[in-house]
Amino acid sequence: MSLFRRREPLLPKAAVCFSSPIRTRRAADWLRNLGGCRPIGVLSDDCGDVAWQCDTEQADLLLLETDFSSDMEEPKDISSRCDIAVEVRRKLPDCRVYLVCEDGHPEKLPALEKAVELKLIDGYCIGGLTARQAEIWLAETARAMNERTEP
Repeated sequence: MSLFRRREPLLPKAAVCFSSPIRTRRAADWLRNLGGCRPIGVLSDDCGDVAWQCDTEQADLLLLETDFSSDMEEPKDISSRCDIAVEVRRKLPDCRVYLVCEDGHPEKLPALEKAVELKLIDGYCIGGLTARQAEIWLAETARAMNERTEP
């Protein structure tokens, strides 16, 4: 019997905020089934609510879905999502933020690239979030978490 336990790698807490509560629940369930994280559904996409819940839950990663529809009461475009990212990072500087963007809007690519360049977000995907992309983002987050906790 060993007195020293092997330390298991930490699983990131992944907060998910999609364009509607049902899409958020489905995305959180999808991440739970994918594994490699502890998902948290953020059912409100008000900037203050998202930042508060991420801070309360100590989220390591935040997935935000964009919606470029012009008929929405509250915009869920790149700039509004970057506002949320800035507020979350103000409270949790090490939280990684990724945008999941709908396909069919090539005019948004320069804004996405600029958001990454300015380090407002860590990355983005266009179209449906694939299991492979989610696994990459979770692995990057876990690696960053482990680097922070090593002596």
